[in-house]
Amino acid sequence: MLYGLATSWGSILFFAFIGLVLFGLRDPLTLDPATITGYVMIFLYMIVPVEGVLSSLPTLASARVALQRVQQLREDLPPEQPQRPLPAEPFRSLALEAIRYQYRGEDGESFTLGPLDIRFSPGELVFIVGGNGSGKTTLANLLVGLYPPDSGAIVLNGRALAGDRQEGYRQLFSAVFNDFFLFDDVAFVHERTAEQVNHLLRLLKLQHKVRFAGGRFSTTALSQGQRKRLALLQAWLEERPLYLFDEWAADQDPEFKAVFYLELLPMLKAEGKTIVAITHDDRYFHLADRIIKLESGRIVQGSPL
Repeated sequence: MLYGLATSWGSILFFAFIGLVLFGLRDPLTLDPATITGYVMIFLYMIVPVEGVLSSLPTLASARVALQRVQQLREDLPPEQPQRPLPAEPFRSLALEAIRYQYRGEDGESFTLGPLDIRFSPGELVFIVGGNGSGKTTLANLLVGLYPPDSGAIVLNGRALAGDRQEGYRQLFSAVFNDFFLFDDVAFVHERTAEQVNHLLRLLKLQHKVRFAGGRFSTTALSQGQRKRLALLQAWLEERPLYLFDEWAADQDPEFKAVFYLELLPMLKAEGKTIVAITHDDRYFHLADRIIKLESGRIVQGSPL
């Protein structure tokens, strides 16, 4: 109520000021009517911006109070002690045993993935296929440890994952999701040589756009397709034992689809990496060691084991 009164009084004072200019300053300043009219028009056009500024003042005041509370809370909390993540253990086998996950959408409808039983072995190329809404990306998030399963277990090297192994488990994966974010630096760069990096830059047609030195890309200001190719290069540089690609080739030109399926995936497979690729490109299905098809959260085709 007070804010409404203040706004009303502000409008009254503004129009009073315009009236003063129109009737009170014409004779003392010896201004002609055209000049006075010009000033009045300018002031009238200023009403909306000024009211916008005034209306934002309560929001800014609330934001200031909220910021002060956050700062006070940070001061009250004990300082965090940095913890070194547990090293990733060697990957020998991975199994999802009776994995089940359920979530509710914004419309209130629920979706259930599973129960699923799937095993992955070193050096294996697995394609996950299915229609939109079949659960492919949900399965990918469960697989890399971003979603905790509601029931069932993730079994790594014959042992079910417990809390103290979760971080090390995530370090086994390098993933490029459909909604990826691209950093200009690479957190973990292993024994990739400059010659190998330059070869892949040429393969992805990025050699004239990007240079890689000191664990950092020279730029990420690229088109969406080029950024996705750079994200693939970043994943390759991390040299993890398991790779996950969530419809990587969906928005790529046919040339780069062929590079992805016919050159990059076989190259990773030859290095002994396990590759899980979500894909709709049926012309390349023959390259996979196994194809797992999902429908409404269940496996309907393919050999999961």
